[in-house]
Amino acid sequence: MDEEEAIRYYFFRRYEYSTILDFLDKYHDIKMSKRTLLNRLKQYGLTRRNCDINEAVLRQHISIELEGAGNLLGYRAMWRKLHLKYGINVPRSAVEILLREMDPEGTRLRQAHRLKRRNYINPKPNNCWHADGYDKLKPYGLPIHGCIDGFSRRVIWLKLEMSNNDPKVIGKLFRDAVIEVGGCPSILRTDRGTENGIMSSGQCFLRRNGTDSFAGLKAHRFGSSHSNQRIEAWWAYLRRSWTSWWINFFKDLIDAGNLDTSNKMHMECIWFCFNKIIQKELDEVREEWNNHYIRKSRHHTASGI
Repeated sequence: MDEEEAIRYYFFRRYEYSTILDFLDKYHDIKMSKRTLLNRLKQYGLTRRNCDINEAVLRQHISIELEGAGNLLGYRAMWRKLHLKYGINVPRSAVEILLREMDPEGTRLRQAHRLKRRNYINPKPNNCWHADGYDKLKPYGLPIHGCIDGFSRRVIWLKLEMSNNDPKVIGKLFRDAVIEVGGCPSILRTDRGTENGIMSSGQCFLRRNGTDSFAGLKAHRFGSSHSNQRIEAWWAYLRRSWTSWWINFFKDLIDAGNLDTSNKMHMECIWFCFNKIIQKELDEVREEWNNHYIRKSRHHTASGI
């Protein structure tokens, strides 16, 4: 990196002049005074005041960014991105005005502190099942595992088990669901946990003779738990509508000195006393969810079951 490249690099990262001089000296063995630096900036056409705004160029680059992940950026972040990526040095207010004009919906959502959702596309029932473990009650010895159909949002299973990390347990849940439904989905979506090994193998085996593009090994997809959109969204619903009460209940037991989660006997007693009660409630939650009318969605999903 020569002198001009180094100066441009640090200038577009909004470093103060004194910091730029320190970096030039320390990392590039370039020594100069502040006056020399200012002369270099003037020579390279770099200024932080009285910027000439080429609105057409500015619009073009903002438009490019809005076509991708840049549509999530506010005007401050967009201004920094334009500065760093394209070397466009304009007042922040100019970016704010254009962004309000070019992305009014995104601006409104950001002002309301709401996310801009991506469209979830699922063509038909049983096209893709999303399975995952739910660990909010696991500290109290009550792990849960669930699966949801991506199209209709029908909960396929919702089970309390001694462990949601045992591949045999998860494999049995999948097998029972396939028997109950009368078939397997075209695609099964899970995270990369070892507990999903038997289930993923069973899915690929059942789809081994398929003739579509998702047959065989393509019938199962791995991904991060957080990006498993459908089931993660439903876990959020479960937390709001059901889990929070039980979490508070067990915390009250701990605060009262009646429960010690490090005591194995206490944890066995919790399972003995509550596993049937909680499973019964989970069955009720599943039944209520699967039979309620899903209103028309703004996000291109099924309007009902």
